[in-house]
Amino acid sequence: MITTSENTATGLKLVLGIGLTFIAGLTLGVFAVIAIQNLIPQSEHTSQDVVQRGVSESSTTRADSGATADSREIWLIQDILNQPSAFDQQRALYATLSSATAKDLKDLWIQSQSIERESHRETVQHGILSKLATISPVEVLEFIDEVSIFQTDALLTSLFSEWSISHLEDAIEAAAKLVGTQRNVALEAILETRDDLSEERRRAIAVQLDKEETYLKRVSDTKAIMSLTEPLRSWDTLVTDEVEDYLQIESLIKVAEAWREQIGFEVLSNIYRTDMEDNQLKQQLIRTIVEVDLPGALDYTRGLTDESEKFSLSRTIVRAWARSDALAALLAVSTFEPTSIASELKVQIAMVWGSTKPNEAIENIEALSDQYRLNTLESAFAQLASQDPKNALARVSSVENLVANTSSIILSVVRAWSYDQPRDATDWVLENYAREDPQRLRLLRSVLRQLAPVEPEAAFEIALEHSTGGRLGGFELDVLVWITYSGNLALAKELIPRVHEDSISFAYVHVGGEMVKKSQADDALELGRDLNETQQSEYHYGLMRIWARENPKNLYEKLDKLPTDDLKSFAAEQLISSNTRPPYLSDDQINHAQTFVKSDD
Repeated sequence: MITTSENTATGLKLVLGIGLTFIAGLTLGVFAVIAIQNLIPQSEHTSQDVVQRGVSESSTTRADSGATADSREIWLIQDILNQPSAFDQQRALYATLSSATAKDLKDLWIQSQSIERESHRETVQHGILSKLATISPVEVLEFIDEVSIFQTDALLTSLFSEWSISHLEDAIEAAAKLVGTQRNVALEAILETRDDLSEERRRAIAVQLDKEETYLKRVSDTKAIMSLTEPLRSWDTLVTDEVEDYLQIESLIKVAEAWREQIGFEVLSNIYRTDMEDNQLKQQLIRTIVEVDLPGALDYTRGLTDESEKFSLSRTIVRAWARSDALAALLAVSTFEPTSIASELKVQIAMVWGSTKPNEAIENIEALSDQYRLNTLESAFAQLASQDPKNALARVSSVENLVANTSSIILSVVRAWSYDQPRDATDWVLENYAREDPQRLRLLRSVLRQLAPVEPEAAFEIALEHSTGGRLGGFELDVLVWITYSGNLALAKELIPRVHEDSISFAYVHVGGEMVKKSQADDALELGRDLNETQQSEYHYGLMRIWARENPKNLYEKLDKLPTDDLKSFAAEQLISSNTRPPYLSDDQINHAQTFVKSDD
């Protein structure tokens, strides 16, 4: 028989056993949870989790300040960017921002500027400004000034899309304060977003912003793209509308490409025959079409019967081809007919080859026949000279046996050198060529043209030392002309007396003519007062020719104040004979000028 005390002891053991079992189980459970959590990466939150946290944080009063608030914002942004896909990032970002206040958004904007990865920074900033645009669009304009110019268009588009929905008139007023391309971007956003408005209203908005052509372009582009299955119709829409063709280059290219898909390279002839004032634009369209198959495009032109069209199209094709594979282009045109066009095509290939791939052209120059080598080498070495002129000059010797004379190649190098470093180029010529060497004067004539605007007095002194004299051949006269072209008339007037006697009257005429062009006609008349009678006569007659051409109305007003009757007569004759296209003087004025003309009797 079991006693009461024994029953009690047994019960205690049972309770203790159950308790220990429970504690052990609970401990194992905790460890299991910790282990599972450690096995799952902390960053793998769902976008739903981030959204819920973001909304919660945005709606919570900011009790913290300073570093604590900043840290929470940085953490929130980073959590959004840790989402596994761009879609989830956008979803989390926009949901998080949906209940943000203007203050929240401004704080987030400041923190977003510290995001290192550019694509992430742009994503977040675009979202912030998109939301802020619905609350305070005016403030968004201020923030846009802080971003990269490469972001500006996208942000302006987003801003004015939102703004035009909520407050159209305010958006239009704000767009009117923008300038240049920014106003155009704003208008494009308004027109695209508010397609619910009538055509008359949308056009009126464009007119209000002085951008009616933008509206017309949108209408024309839309019509053209909608009828793209009929490229001819689309093409006619674009080239006959009220919009300048260069503004529609993208649409024209799309239509031309669709046209090529339908009829092949016959589209080239259609483009060529289009009445388009901008020939450069036409060439750009042709280049775009032929780039897909340069050999095929050239083969198409072989069958053309109109030689003008044949040459124009083939010229554009081979110039494009020369940029990618000049040797292949040369081989292709070797069988082109007629030979007169083939020869010119080879010249075009050689010119492009030398200027775009100078090293390749020099190394393969023997692939060209003798008649094409020199021009190619001149172009190639000039291109090299823009990078390292002395090295280019040193390389000239490598082609001495491949051309008859390298003088023109050296000239091309020195000329290119003088564009950036006229003094260095001039010094090199003086140091490397003897005074009696004809090449010295030839090179100096090229480099001093560039030295004259920057070191006019030095250029003039060098020219005087090498003066060739003669009525038209004074070297210093050339330099004086270049000095006046640079606008330094005061110095030019001081230097005139030092010009060779045989050409001094021409120096006066040139400087006086430039003074007339700058509305200094009275001073120009006084300029020649110290010349002898013969020189003064030459000067005055030369000046009248320029004056009648450049400022006829002013000369007409001065007719009766000219110093001699002979000069008045000559000036009147010049006015009458030059008053054709366009007529600057009225019939009454011409009749009055006629009274100054001396009769032959």
